[in-house]
Amino acid sequence: MGKPVINPPKKKSKRSSDAGISVTELLVVIVVIGVVSSFALASFLTAGKSAKLSGATRTLSTYLEKAHVDSVRRHGGASVNLNSANSYTVNIDFGTGSATARTITLPQGTSLQYSLPPATTSIDPATTPLTITYDWRGRAGSKVLITVTDSTTGVGSSTVSVGAVGDVSTDTTVSGPVSTPTPQTTVSTTAGIKSMNY
Repeated sequence: MGKPVINPPKKKSKRSSDAGISVTELLVVIVVIGVVSSFALASFLTAGKSAKLSGATRTLSTYLEKAHVDSVRRHGGASVNLNSANSYTVNIDFGTGSATARTITLPQGTSLQYSLPPATTSIDPATTPLTITYDWRGRAGSKVLITVTDSTTGVGSSTVSVGAVGDVSTDTTVSGPVSTPTPQTTVSTTAGIKSMNY
């Protein structure tokens, strides 16, 4: 019999995964996380400001609709007074049985202007106030385009349109008066009718 062979222990080779991460790799990961976080934070802040503008626009259009409905219900007398760039006054029945004035203040950094279509000139309500008064049928009498703007850059503006018949729409474009379309073809009223002989 031969001598037993003893194998010396094999030396394990170090794998790169056993070594851990280097300082350079760690710094690259930290920089990437920082850049992604800064973009996410900027988007989050812009979304919050955009939600503030949307909320102010919805509140204004809601009060205009309430004034329209209250005017029909109480046979006239409801109105919305645009008398400041940062607030407006609503005169409707808030549950007391008669019209009461309530001033609604816009959120910080938000302002409003109006124009009277077909004119496109923006008018500051602080210098030239406007009262939108609804009659007993809920009609406003004239078109008004109200623009709510956020002074923060990148957010933009939103519009509320009040039609002459009292309808309220948000973020639409208002043009001038609509003309009656001219017919494309002229049709004779007797064309195609057969005479009937009995």
